[in-house]
Amino acid sequence: MEYKGKGMRCKKLEYWLGGVSLGEKISTLEKGRFLTCSKCGFTVFDKELPEDRIRRRCAPGGYEHSFVESENYIILKRGFSGIADVTSYSFGTAEEAVVRYFQSKR
Repeated sequence: MEYKGKGMRCKKLEYWLGGVSLGEKISTLEKGRFLTCSKCGFTVFDKELPEDRIRRRCAPGGYEHSFVESENYIILKRGFSGIADVTSYSFGTAEEAVVRYFQSKR
């Protein structure tokens, strides 16, 4: 797999792509932003329902969380019990974040 002419090879990324281009694969994935409570640091996905966000109380703020958007995420793989692989990025593109994730995965 060559990424943007850099001559980089990553077997795990090639296996994950399964013969599809990186852009096509990323367009099929769930993407969004993390929401982080500014008081206690509890992090949830922005796609979660508000009822699911209150499963843990905010200790310093009483019962109400005060969520702010933090960084972007991409869910790479879902398993039987939930999310198996997720990567986050605050700068760059989604393609760069996925390539960085698979390069660092051992």
